Amino acid sequence: MTVSISGSTSTPQATFPIPAEPAPSQSTPKTDTVKLSQAAQVQLLVQQGESVSQIATSLSISPAIVDGYLDIPVAPPASAPTSGTQTNQGTSTTPVAALTS
Repeated sequence: MTVSISGSTSTPQATFPIPAEPAPSQSTPKTDTVKLSQAAQVQLLVQQGESVSQIATSLSISPAIVDGYLDIPVAPPASAPTSGTQTNQGTSTTPVAALTS
């Protein structure tokens, strides 16, 4: 496309090219992205039906961390007796108060 500018009769006519408008992009429109926190990723994966071990593996974190994000209490190790109990021949636990009564 060109534009002509004419002035008085004594000046010559000048022609200037006008750049064409760029064609609309044929690529996909830009979308917004959101980076989820690890806790939010865990919640999302649970909603999608993933198990704790699957989530831990896919996010490269320990299952205990996944449990923490899900507010799942972590049980104490089985080998350590809890306070207030006494092991009887290693097969059962009985409260100390019951043994002294």
